[in-house]
Amino acid sequence: MPTKLSRYCTGIMEIAWLAAIINIPVFFNVYSSRIFEPDKITLLRSFAIIIAICWLIKIIDEKGIHWENFTPKNSIIMTILKTPLMVSVIGMVIAYLLATVFSITPRVSWAGSYQRLQGTYTTYSYIIIFFAIVVNLRQKGQIERIISAVIISSLPVSLYGVLQRYKIDPVPWAGDVVERIAANMGNSIFVAAYLIMVFPLTIVKITDSFTSILNDRGRLLPNFLRATAYVFIASLQVIALLFSGSRGPLMGWLIGTFFLFVVLSLIWRQRWLTFSGIGLALIVGIFLLLVNIPNGPFQSFRNIPGIGRLGMLLDPNSTTSRVRIYIWAGAAELVAPHEPLEFPDGKKDAFNSIRPIVGYGPEAMYVAYNPFYQTNLTLVEKRNASPDRSHNETWDAMVITGGVGLIFYLLLFGSIIYYGLTWLGLIVSKNQQILFFII
Repeated sequence: MPTKLSRYCTGIMEIAWLAAIINIPVFFNVYSSRIFEPDKITLLRSFAIIIAICWLIKIIDEKGIHWENFTPKNSIIMTILKTPLMVSVIGMVIAYLLATVFSITPRVSWAGSYQRLQGTYTTYSYIIIFFAIVVNLRQKGQIERIISAVIISSLPVSLYGVLQRYKIDPVPWAGDVVERIAANMGNSIFVAAYLIMVFPLTIVKITDSFTSILNDRGRLLPNFLRATAYVFIASLQVIALLFSGSRGPLMGWLIGTFFLFVVLSLIWRQRWLTFSGIGLALIVGIFLLLVNIPNGPFQSFRNIPGIGRLGMLLDPNSTTSRVRIYIWAGAAELVAPHEPLEFPDGKKDAFNSIRPIVGYGPEAMYVAYNPFYQTNLTLVEKRNASPDRSHNETWDAMVITGGVGLIFYLLLFGSIIYYGLTWLGLIVSKNQQILFFII
């Protein structure tokens, strides 16, 4: 039974996760040495600690965790196993723990590197916030507050990117943030990746607002103002995304928007919209293929700022493509069976035989990669640059957490998609389940 103390703890936890959602994307510190990632992560860890302490007090006060579906006939373990995403997340916890214990740099793997601070401590901070939300979020109003916080926090990020584009940024950055904006993330790919995750939520809010305009004539003005605000924010998100000039996130946005459109059309049971979306997607796909033909009919498209880089998706000789190809080649050698790595003191890697299973540890690629460095990388990158990421999530999962981590990583995102489609009523039969897993 919730007490006054436990209700206070729940309130503080919600304040903390909402504060994290709002502040982390926006915050950066020009007075620190790294400015962006480590500073954001330090702030997020602080919120995670607040949530963990309040949750612990609540558990003690209520004499345990009270799961909604937990009954004497349904054990706590079975309840956890039946809760969506829990198996994959617990698997990630175990995979990161194994990878850290057997890491070639255990302390760095736990605390995080100087450049990124994305070690196991940080990953567990994410997971603490996840678990806290899963167990303590029980009302629709809480979900609405999370979605609103996500959308609102994207507004200053998008606006700051536009300021950078038009050279009215008050901060004098050393790198070029005009041709490709970096906004509050310090990296054009990061800001674009953030915006494409927020955009679908904004579109859903836009559709809800216009539905309210049509159905609730008594509150026409408030609904109209709400719809206008969401349309404005969505427009800024798209503008900032284009100004980032990031091809990968832009492709993700196009594909994600297509699937969002198809899912909405299926929910609305408007088949003509479904087929229209599929037809439009085919046209865009054919156009992108034609754009990528060297000296093809749409060669001039490549000169358009922002979206022109989509015309070089299939160019293996571009600098970006060559960097990735060489890094992937080294990563493939790193995760394959090989002779043990030798440390500076002459000792050999005692866990070399299990590296394909448990990986080298979070934030350890920067150290482990050097023996497999591809000499051609010196032709396209600085000679003192050593990759700390693979520019590919599959290779990163294999390098960091090995095959165990890769399995749970794929299970996590597969589960998100599966449960999402199930809750939308698009996977209801056994045949649809089989079709999903085949795809």
